[in-house]
Amino acid sequence: MLNPIDKKRKIEDISKFFLKYFKREGFEFVDLDLIIDTDLLTKRSGEEFKKSTITYKDLSGKEISLRPDLTISTAIKYIQDKNTKTKKYSYFGSAFKLSLNGKLKVFNQIGCELINSKQGQEDKVIQTFLKSLKKYKKKKVYLGDIGIYNSLIDSLDLPERWKLRLKRHYPRTPYFNELIKRLETNYDLDQKKIDYDYNRLEELKKINGNKVIAGRKIQEIISRFEKKKKDPRDNFIGAKSAKIIKDFLKIKVPAHQTEKKLVNFFTKHYLRTKLLIKALKKIKKLDSKISKQYNCFYQSNLGREIQYYTGIVFSIELNNKEISKGGEYNNLMKTLGYKKQINAFGGAIDLNQLLN
Repeated sequence: MLNPIDKKRKIEDISKFFLKYFKREGFEFVDLDLIIDTDLLTKRSGEEFKKSTITYKDLSGKEISLRPDLTISTAIKYIQDKNTKTKKYSYFGSAFKLSLNGKLKVFNQIGCELINSKQGQEDKVIQTFLKSLKKYKKKKVYLGDIGIYNSLIDSLDLPERWKLRLKRHYPRTPYFNELIKRLETNYDLDQKKIDYDYNRLEELKKINGNKVIAGRKIQEIISRFEKKKKDPRDNFIGAKSAKIIKDFLKIKVPAHQTEKKLVNFFTKHYLRTKLLIKALKKIKKLDSKISKQYNCFYQSNLGREIQYYTGIVFSIELNNKEISKGGEYNNLMKTLGYKKQINAFGGAIDLNQLLN
């Protein structure tokens, strides 16, 4: 085990190697801001996200946060620099988060991002990471696609409000698991709970609409509940959908078997396959290139913990430890203030894991 000083020196030495390689591949090094406007973070993922960030108030009373993620910092830089063309960025630095028990976690990362590029550029980024890690043997590559999960949810026989919940809260595993349990028991169809909800709504209407509860204004809560009332409480079989979701999230196969496995799964459960087939083409293309040199797998629940991923995701393992991961985040740029939605894909190497 390296002492802190030697570990820091080792991290700096190894980062120079990776940054030099990324530069050869056309990625421009950028020095990212350590501090982020907290409002930008909450726009992206709501007040819930603040629980894991280290937040302060500056002298003017404005909330600021230590960067929890270098991809977000890179996206903000692209926007602040008023870029309109394709950019290939590389970076090195620390990200800071709080664990569920309030303990500080520091991640030393080195990574690269491809922003505003043509679609289908995922392979370039993934191959950049794999080639930079060439000296590390026995690597495994895992692929996934958040879009496949979303197409599964859209195909289920569920009320629209449930589909929105299951997609919105997919990254929040503990709460997502609670939703699945509620779905299994058809919580929405319990008349006592329905009556309670309606009574609570009438109470909320008597409160100032600008008052904030749990990070949301009263008027927003009322608006969402009114929408829920308009969505009929059909006697749907929630347990059936819950089982389909749970079984889907367990799927893990060699990447070349992905198409057969998922098409059979969707067909068996009478789910729409149109969007699935489109997504599978991307997985198949990546596998055809990666599997020539590495063991490559498909994993249905891969990348779900990152709230801004929208499509293809990847993970690289070394000796059963995840040392690198990344994915597609096409919605993030607009959420952070860019004028339109653009393609973006990137990832990072966890230097702490690499050196352990």
